[in-house]
Amino acid sequence: MSFLYITEDGTSVYKQGGRFVIARNQERIAEVPEELLEGLVLIGAVQLSANAAAELLEKGIPVTWLSHSGKYYGRLESTRHVNVFRQQKQILLQDTPFALALAKQIVEAKAHNQLTVLRRYNKNAQNVEVELRIKTIGILRKNISESKDIAELMGHEGAIAKIYFAALGCLAEPPFQFQHRSKRPPEDPFNSLLSFGYTLLLYEVYTAVANEGLHPYFGVLHSPRQHHPALASDLMEEWRPVIVDSLVMNILHRHILNETHFQTDDPSGGVFLTPKGRKIFLQLYGKKLIAMNQYMDGKNTYRHSLAKQAAAFAQAVMAENAALYEPIRLR
Repeated sequence: MSFLYITEDGTSVYKQGGRFVIARNQERIAEVPEELLEGLVLIGAVQLSANAAAELLEKGIPVTWLSHSGKYYGRLESTRHVNVFRQQKQILLQDTPFALALAKQIVEAKAHNQLTVLRRYNKNAQNVEVELRIKTIGILRKNISESKDIAELMGHEGAIAKIYFAALGCLAEPPFQFQHRSKRPPEDPFNSLLSFGYTLLLYEVYTAVANEGLHPYFGVLHSPRQHHPALASDLMEEWRPVIVDSLVMNILHRHILNETHFQTDDPSGGVFLTPKGRKIFLQLYGKKLIAMNQYMDGKNTYRHSLAKQAAAFAQAVMAENAALYEPIRLR
């Protein structure tokens, strides 16, 4: 199965026979059989023909539009997966003991995965400051299960995240070290990779959630707000360290990207990938999503694991049983 990321301005996507064709300057770059295409991410000035759009909707294949800097523009998606009964249940379960129990599980698993990433990379680094922060996160982690409400839980999650990113910044090799997480805009290359990776992951999870008939905008951890897919944000939390943080650390430790792969945006002062850097990152991100893991029964690609987690969440919602959802934990 194929999940395509198209990044070159002036590229067009159209349907011909049983294939989706990607072309630029009247030259065919690639062709994908319709039965193999799972999704499209279009970055920058990429054109989608009417016949391709109609076929994508017919087959339930989502399309996501992003800017060159990773800003989300919107999606083209079929509504055939919508399950109104699941979505109704989601809304009714907002701010209930069930929602709090499930949110605690997600935050606890995220903290576990963050600790595992830090321990892995500090095994060789032996950074004393990182070791101290690992111990501090271990202490704060104990507060998660004692949280009385979502606000308190989010406070603990935020405190842990602040310490985690400070430690991660210490483990990055020069010139990619950083002191804190910066988002809009990212202030350095490491944060640029995290932001871009998190955006891609968010809409991977969004697709998995939508395919289960769930409403992406009503979650259990993040409060509903305009233009923010709260449930997709909830379910990606445990995966951030597993997929994006680990990928970024691996890329930088292997010196796959360097300073020449980043550029500063003058109006915002943000640091973003160059077209070449973005292409390299997307190739590696795509490989990560189709790599196999054994966090669930049997072997699954990471993309399949995301889909299985969305299905487990749907089951937990319908049964109102938080125990039916088991977050992913790095070993």
